Amino acid sequence: MNIIRLRLPQSDFNKTPEPSRTFVMPSEFRGIPDFAISDEAYAQAVEAGVERLKLNEAKKIVLSRIISFPRRGISSEGVFNAFNEKFPNAAVFAFTDEYNAQWVGATPELLFRKRGHSYSTISLAGTRKTGSLEPWGDKELEEQRMVTDFIQNELKSLGAENIVCHELHTRNAGSIEHLCNEISFNYSGDWKNVRSVLHPTPAVCGMPRAAATKLISSIEKYDREYYTGLIGIEQGE
Repeated sequence: MNIIRLRLPQSDFNKTPEPSRTFVMPSEFRGIPDFAISDEAYAQAVEAGVERLKLNEAKKIVLSRIISFPRRGISSEGVFNAFNEKFPNAAVFAFTDEYNAQWVGATPELLFRKRGHSYSTISLAGTRKTGSLEPWGDKELEEQRMVTDFIQNELKSLGAENIVCHELHTRNAGSIEHLCNEISFNYSGDWKNVRSVLHPTPAVCGMPRAAATKLISSIEKYDREYYTGLIGIEQGE
């Protein structure tokens, strides 16, 4: 795996990290590899998801779609630079996978940050256009509460201590914005345990997680590969 560039928001890492200090992991959703999804196929998938939600098989699911378009001279480096400029509050990355395919993305979601036994993560939910003057609606506030409760309950079950949920605020993500709570906690065990209880997050999966994961796997007939996977830096302490 070759990391081309990785820029993290509000962190100490302001240079391209050494490859030995980075990790990239594929998504939890491993289906049948496929290519672009037509409008009709995606609409059918959404309808299927809505019907399953009506049957109370889950409270929320997050479906994805693969689209394609002519390259027209676009490079991964150019996309990375554009994302880096447009999304200053996001983690922006570009890498080449084991099949020599290039992946570029930007995400506002921090899975966790670790310093010794001190950790921080965020609860991110609710979406609207940036600059809205209206108060957040009940639907978005309830969705944010559900995600925040999910994270805190998972951390408690793991045995994390001193869990503190900080003040709710709005977090910008380019042309859209989200509700956000920062959550800090202490944990003395292996950091991989924290990764396991937090990922996949409700933002890329749904709730309850086990039910949502099962539904997505049955509806999406393709492999997400590295979309909604993990990318990050590990350094010695």
